[in-house]
Amino acid sequence: MANVRRLIGLVAIVLVLLAVVSGLLLLAKDAGVTALRTLPSSEVSAAPLLLVGVAFLIAQLIIRPSLADLLKNILLAATFLLWGAVQLMPLNAVSARLGNLVIALYVVDLAWAIVAKLYSAAQQPS
Repeated sequence: MANVRRLIGLVAIVLVLLAVVSGLLLLAKDAGVTALRTLPSSEVSAAPLLLVGVAFLIAQLIIRPSLADLLKNILLAATFLLWGAVQLMPLNAVSARLGNLVIALYVVDLAWAIVAKLYSAAQQPS
């Protein structure tokens, strides 16, 4: 079982590294690096979002958070995955609505985190 956990952790780390590298490629492409001009913009934009979203989902198997944290983490990962999917869609009413859903989900996730931290701080003795 320990080997499986190590393998799962390794997969998550590899995906995180790929996400970071693809994010750097995205920035380099935006900066006008000639060698990257031919890369399709939608795929370059989607890759870091999709990779880090999947990595975070996989990491939950190792982290084993509480149920509330698991739900919050799944929401966050799903939001990244949806944002990545939106990057691959043509610009139309559906992609605009899904983009707005991504914004709403990020607001819910951050609001949840804020409320949870404030509640936790309020429970601590002064």
